[in-house]
Amino acid sequence: MAAARYTGGLWVGAYVKICTHQWIDEQGIAAIAEPAIRQSRTEGMQGHRRAAEIRLRPHDLDAITSGLRD
Repeated sequence: MAAARYTGGLWVGAYVKICTHQWIDEQGIAAIAEPAIRQSRTEGMQGHRRAAEIRLRPHDLDAITSGLRD
């Protein structure tokens, strides 16, 4: 019955949602965007593909979001 003493039991952290944020610079985008686009397309995750493509080619925003590249 004293398991909570050595396993930690319930604490306030069990009810808190942890949100993390990650930042990537232009060099990182150039390195990972193409593989991310390719993998997202293969897995049918068009929203993820579009997000990576927008970061890689923001000047093509209209073509990317219009579905012309799907």
